[in-house]
Amino acid sequence: MIMDKSESLLLGFSVLFQVISLFTLLRVATGVAAANSTTPPTKVVVLPSLGESVSVPNSTPQFVNPAGSGLDSSLLLAALFVVANIVVVSLLALLYRKKRMKTFSIVISVFLIFNVTELYFSFIAGLYSLLPIAAAIIASTITIWSALKGYTNVVNILALFLALELGSSFPVLLQAPLNWIVPAVYSVFDIYAIYYGRLGKLVKQVGDAESETKKEEKPEQSDKIAVPKKSRLGKWPDFGLLTISFDKIEIGMADIAFYTMVPAIALILVSLIAFFVVMVVLDVGLVISFYVFRNREVAPGLPIPILLGLGALLLMYLLQSH
Repeated sequence: MIMDKSESLLLGFSVLFQVISLFTLLRVATGVAAANSTTPPTKVVVLPSLGESVSVPNSTPQFVNPAGSGLDSSLLLAALFVVANIVVVSLLALLYRKKRMKTFSIVISVFLIFNVTELYFSFIAGLYSLLPIAAAIIASTITIWSALKGYTNVVNILALFLALELGSSFPVLLQAPLNWIVPAVYSVFDIYAIYYGRLGKLVKQVGDAESETKKEEKPEQSDKIAVPKKSRLGKWPDFGLLTISFDKIEIGMADIAFYTMVPAIALILVSLIAFFVVMVVLDVGLVISFYVFRNREVAPGLPIPILLGLGALLLMYLLQSH
């Protein structure tokens, strides 16, 4: 078997989200999200030629590095992102030991899906539309409702939706060279986090606990003892919207966001053909990861696909420069 069902699903969603990010950037390029007019111009979304890039209008709200746009300041900001990641994981580990991780992950999940959904739909419908705030409220409400009702399938769909929004928004938010550096730094950090940091240990602990819970919920037929019914909140995943389940594979939501992000960066920095080249190389790297880590309980999802994708992006950038 080349790929099992879980791997095929993950690869399929990676490709789908990358294509959607392409059209999100084309929509942003029309100027619909411009901030300098109460009546943004409406333009038809048109695919550029293979050798053309997609430019984001300067009037589009973007992330501005307060320290400047140079290499040093970008490295500093990327390091701050990593520190924030370490802090969140450490807090999750502490709360997991105190049996309060689920509550914290619900708060983080609602915060993320509200803000990211509002941002993403502002790129789609414009800053002066009511759609972004309406979509953010609806997504947050569904998240809370799913937590209270214990609808894990809905939670998984919401996590996928969040990964798509985040991966499609990042290329607009992060200006060069930050959009190169962040994926590269996180790919290297992912190796440390899984094998040497608290994240790998926490993922194993949560996974072992979930396996034990499933065994308790499926008593043998001869067992006449009634299993105590747990609260609906007990079905909420420990990591909330921070992880996504593809049958046998559980992957970080941010991993899929980065898979979506990197080809879109190629579209902004180089050309449409670079987008497709990076997309193919990254997805091939994802398939390679399936084979390399297939028998591992916990493995980093970013290094192989993201570093291969960035390598292809660098190559295309150098070829265009010459």
